Amino acid sequence: MSRKLGLIAGLLCSAQAPMVTAQTIDAASQEPSGRDASNDAVPVALPLAPEPAANPGPLDSVAQKPLFGDWEPRKRLEEKGVSFAARYVLQPAVNTQGYKGSGLNVVQHINVGATLDLGKLGIVKDGTIRVIVTDRIGDGVNTARTGAYIQNQAFFGQGKNVRFNELSYEQMFLDQRLSLKLGFYSMGNDFGKLPYTCNFTNNGNCGHPLGPVYSSGWRDDPTGQWGGRVKWTDRSGVYVQAGAYDVNTVRNKAGHGFDLGFGGERGAFFPVEIGYVRGKTPSDYAGTYKVTAYYETSRAALQGRPDESKTGRAGVLFQAAQQIWKPEKSTVRGISIFGVYTIADKDTGLMPSYMEAGSSWRGIAASRPEDILSVSWTKANINTRLADAQLLAGNPVQTSEELWELNYGVQLSPWLLIRPGIQYVVRPGGYDERPNSVVFVGHLQATL
Repeated sequence: MSRKLGLIAGLLCSAQAPMVTAQTIDAASQEPSGRDASNDAVPVALPLAPEPAANPGPLDSVAQKPLFGDWEPRKRLEEKGVSFAARYVLQPAVNTQGYKGSGLNVVQHINVGATLDLGKLGIVKDGTIRVIVTDRIGDGVNTARTGAYIQNQAFFGQGKNVRFNELSYEQMFLDQRLSLKLGFYSMGNDFGKLPYTCNFTNNGNCGHPLGPVYSSGWRDDPTGQWGGRVKWTDRSGVYVQAGAYDVNTVRNKAGHGFDLGFGGERGAFFPVEIGYVRGKTPSDYAGTYKVTAYYETSRAALQGRPDESKTGRAGVLFQAAQQIWKPEKSTVRGISIFGVYTIADKDTGLMPSYMEAGSSWRGIAASRPEDILSVSWTKANINTRLADAQLLAGNPVQTSEELWELNYGVQLSPWLLIRPGIQYVVRPGGYDERPNSVVFVGHLQATL
């Protein structure tokens, strides 16, 4: 286990994504997003009921409870408004073949976090401060072996070092329907999340879609950025939010884990999202539907023409998840499906289109209501302008990369989850010349 500790907020939602250059050829030279850490506090999750203050509890989600949650000093602090959370994640993976060979690669992720309830502390009603520090260790299979863009182990990347993840302040107004959040944190914590996808170990599903990650200045956990957002949540389940964040090309790199400065500034990122969350009781068929659009002011190189560039790029994400079957009315057990499609800038984006589809079956056996069987398919389409330039130069041509995953998540205890799975990677890095690979991957998650 690492010699360093990181910190995760009480709302463990979400991942973090570094800037990816417009002329990326080999995924092995990159460190893409990494997983949205907060989603793993709830291994299966559709967002909860639309009334924050009256929410009866998780719907179609498996809430993690800390191993040391009943420790008396910790409980006393929580009653006074100071909550702590810690988590350790271990992800080993073995690939059958790759253009760099096969073998075992292990990555680790450690969080320790604090949340200050300013209302309980007698400072500000409905105000919250969150602080996060994160540590990552190890090299992923995609970088060390296969050259794939989609990470087989979602907790790999972004400097592989201790980094300051978040220092944010959130204030609720109007019976908690209006939220204002400011500070240093990943914009991906609040935008473009579909927590259902974090039933999976690969980062193509869990965290955020890789289309905007590889094609814009989108950032995900654990890399922070300066900015904020405002969100309105209607009691009908409809919500609208908008934000503004800086785009920095340095903070996600090794050795810059505590770089809160503006030395690597490239521009600003403006996301807008509208969504609908349905489901309030276990009898409901929970669902989430959302559209996220963004505009970024950065200047980026054109795909296939690295000596040319343009300022400004935009994109949109369509995400949906819905429970479609229950074995009985008053249960959260059942089958859910999800789908994701993203469109990125065609001039500068490495992946102008990206898609995901999958399904999860929670509680196949009534005696194991918190176990989850999941299957998914992901496809990343490489920019044809880059492919045309490669063909003209007589170089290997990139087309698209796909990944399939089948896994079974087992809740051994309220604080311990294991998720063995198998993945099949097609055209790693988008190259036909690279061998397809079967990857056996594991996920162990301990909430402390």
